Amino acid sequence: MEIKQFKNIETFLFDLGGVIIDIDSKRTIDGFVKLGFKGIGDHITQSHHEGLFKQLERGEIDEDTFINKVKALIDTPVETNEITSAWNQMVGSIPAERAEIIEKLKAEFPVYLLSNTNGIHLRHCDEMTEGQTIKELFNEVFYSYQLGCSKPEASAFQKVIDQTGLKPETTLFLDDSQVNLDAAKALGFQTKLITEEEDMISFFTQKKEA
Repeated sequence: MEIKQFKNIETFLFDLGGVIIDIDSKRTIDGFVKLGFKGIGDHITQSHHEGLFKQLERGEIDEDTFINKVKALIDTPVETNEITSAWNQMVGSIPAERAEIIEKLKAEFPVYLLSNTNGIHLRHCDEMTEGQTIKELFNEVFYSYQLGCSKPEASAFQKVIDQTGLKPETTLFLDDSQVNLDAAKALGFQTKLITEEEDMISFFTQKKEA
């Protein structure tokens, strides 16, 4: 497949948040502020998380431990569902048009997903999806909390390479974080930065060459 500025693409590797689903970290920050979580802005950013949230994302702590540690950082008593609700506020649904693009690509090419994420967010995403789950959209999915590492670590990409046999030089990796793209490029991937100005839909519908 040839897309303007990219040649000989045989495989696609997608990020999830900010590419396939919309992410609004401010909503989660606001949700935790309302619960009394002081300094939450130091833990959560649009592309990468720190502290407990990064540990959850990397599978270093389980969900119960995460919930209990968050409760300990909030001065007033809060329920588990209040924490998961605040945490899930950042996660949008999968627009049908984006799912259709993936399905069309999958009919011709292997299509994989590599996401820095966690079980709480994934369950929330699937609850909002009508019909197909995220996993069913792809040939194979790779989640940081199951891999034990996260982007931009080279090991996250290497595990995808090892388990799928894809060739980085003929794989297009799409992500909304330049740091992640730089790490992939160092391993030989072709890369595309997805932004609000040029999102996944506009890229695939406007950039194809005849």
